[in-house]
Amino acid sequence: MKVKASVKKRCEYCYFVQRRNKAGKRVVYVYCKRNARHKQRQG
Repeated sequence: MKVKASVKKRCEYCYFVQRRNKAGKRVVYVYCKRNARHKQRQG
């Protein structure tokens, strides 16, 4: 998983997910159904 300052969709199968971490901050993830290498986390 790549950790980046700004996350973007890399293909048409990527999608955004917002979750809260242990500190309560909102973290943005990008997941991909077709290519697992497109996984990213903003932080």
